Amino acid sequence: MAAVVAIISGAGMFLMRKGTPRHRINGAIYIASMFVVIVSVIPVEATTLRIGSSRFGFFHVFIVIGFISLCVGLAALRRWRRTGRPKDLRSHQVNFAYSYAGLLMAGFSQIATNPMWGLVEGMGVAQFWITFAALNAAIYAVATWLIVTRIAKRDPLSFMPGKTT
Repeated sequence: MAAVVAIISGAGMFLMRKGTPRHRINGAIYIASMFVVIVSVIPVEATTLRIGSSRFGFFHVFIVIGFISLCVGLAALRRWRRTGRPKDLRSHQVNFAYSYAGLLMAGFSQIATNPMWGLVEGMGVAQFWITFAALNAAIYAVATWLIVTRIAKRDPLSFMPGKTT
């Protein structure tokens, strides 16, 4: 449920003006739900792609990456509020955009490759990895294109109401 909340609130973040009370509320909901997702997925035993003989799997690695991205984005926001440096705001924007892309990658990967969904039955090992890699490469490519063309090239303050440079 928290993952669905994170997906919905994250999608809303891209559609609204930044820095508004609505943006801040959606951001707080996204951050809280992402922390719930991260904490709740840690104890889940891997059903596929186990790491050695542990109960952890390949997808658990993304928990660490997601947590780091979330923390770096939050730290950048705090720095920007303290210093007003545009590079900190840009870091916040880019890190949270990649955090959202990672959430989508994890969600779609679970649906596409988890045996309980039945989509991988009959797939050979090569077909499984091609499906997994292609799906994630496509999501990452679209996210990177959007980040590079929409976020990274613009003045970070241009997304905020009443801010022009």
